[in-house]
Amino acid sequence: MSSTRAHILAVEDNSETQLLLKHLLKSSFDVVVVSGVDDALDAADENDFDIFLLDINLSGQRTGTDLLHLLRQREQLADVPAIALTAYAMPGDREDFLEAGFDQYVSKPFTRADLTSAIETSLEQTQGTQSA
Repeated sequence: MSSTRAHILAVEDNSETQLLLKHLLKSSFDVVVVSGVDDALDAADENDFDIFLLDINLSGQRTGTDLLHLLRQREQLADVPAIALTAYAMPGDREDFLEAGFDQYVSKPFTRADLTSAIETSLEQTQGTQSA
């Protein structure tokens, strides 16, 4: 990381949730918020991110899980931790998202503490594997 603040790519199609993410995270992280899969892929190609926050239900035909798989196909992004943001909160959903390749799962509605905890845990796990 080039700075002490983690650089986060948040993908969320709801404008109110986009504002909430920016507000909750701006004091601790550098956040880029985009609304869809294509914008996310463009941003990921143009910037280095330390973590991805991906909404699962994106408007359009592709989901956040689809986006995660597209990001993972890019060699330089294969190890960037990803957090699923979703309203899915049924038993088993968390495990399904982890099996799909996400590192963490945060259900909506979320708090700043929920997000920060998931981000910090993912970053710590990544740093632990890089130094091992």
